[in-house]
Amino acid sequence: MARAFRATTYGYKADLGDHERRLLTGLCADVITLLERRGQEVTAGGGFTESTESDDAGTPAQPEDSVFAHFSAELAGLGEDTPLQPPRDKVLARLLPDAHTEPEEAGQLRRLTEASLRESKIADLRTARMLLETTPVKLTEDQAPAFGRALNDVRLTLAVRLGIETDEDADRIREVAISGHAKTTESFMAEIYTFVTWLQETLFTAMIGMLPDQPERE
Repeated sequence: MARAFRATTYGYKADLGDHERRLLTGLCADVITLLERRGQEVTAGGGFTESTESDDAGTPAQPEDSVFAHFSAELAGLGEDTPLQPPRDKVLARLLPDAHTEPEEAGQLRRLTEASLRESKIADLRTARMLLETTPVKLTEDQAPAFGRALNDVRLTLAVRLGIETDEDADRIREVAISGHAKTTESFMAEIYTFVTWLQETLFTAMIGMLPDQPERE
């Protein structure tokens, strides 16, 4: 049976069974796959608004079809002013949210920032997978934030798949998880969501407990 994260002399530790570690490792891999596919879509130009600008001859401008163009696109957001559209997948839309309420500004900001956000999330998830290879799961002070962020991305993914949008939705899913009724896809996912949420909360609680005491204000 899983034992919550707690602070240790070197960082944090949680006791997880082999099946629990395999489950979390698989979930991390699933989210990595989603993020990598989004990167491939963007690199191929599938996430960009088509340009209607014309060249000097009046012919619609065509994207440069070369390896260098794709490489530059990933690093510099195409080097153009073309807005990047949000992902159609609801999970990716939650993991990679718009940074502005106005569509045009949001598309421009996404073009400049989404690639680095995707890569940072993938790095966190890969770190989590590595740390889940041993039992107990041990995290240093530096590794704990990345592991926590990875758990949060897994939890958000499950929340979207379960249709959790409000506190009432979350309460319903918790009830499904503990009801013990006949197993369905929803009840199985609800149990996993509840477990990931609990594990994340125990890690954050342990991390907060290690923060230095704040001086009282007069």
